[in-house]
Amino acid sequence: MTVLNARSLLVLATGIILCLPGMAKAAPPPLTSPEMAKKLGQFRKEAGGTFIVPQAFGAHPGATFVLIHAKDLGLSDKQIKKIRMIRREMVNRSLKQIARIDKIRARYLDLMKSPNPPLRKARKVYMKLTRLMALATFDHLTGHVKVGKVLTKDQWTKLKTLQ
Repeated sequence: MTVLNARSLLVLATGIILCLPGMAKAAPPPLTSPEMAKKLGQFRKEAGGTFIVPQAFGAHPGATFVLIHAKDLGLSDKQIKKIRMIRREMVNRSLKQIARIDKIRARYLDLMKSPNPPLRKARKVYMKLTRLMALATFDHLTGHVKVGKVLTKDQWTKLKTLQ
């Protein structure tokens, strides 16, 4: 198994661990619009090969996990609205970043198809690719942290028991 495949599998497994158990419970309709549900599905499908060190997300559950547990956490309508806004911004930004990453990844892989690839150029493209991947990871993690800041200390403590 290559490092890229191992990383992709790790990211996918982390996503499943973080997202699917909570999704098994039906989220109340006001928490996720059909449009956002579609974007979340697209994000989950495409994010697997994008994030670097996704283990950091485990300590900071995402907006969907928090919203699914809104009742358990006693979230106010104001908190729900704020978390939905954070999620919308985070997912929209991540989808744009993933599209850019995919284009640069394709450019890099094209360069490397040659028996004698232009290594200087390939290195430059690779550095741009990994920088964007790191930025996308950190931007998304920042969204997770923002969600945590919406919670009260008691809600945060309760959240840790739900993971």
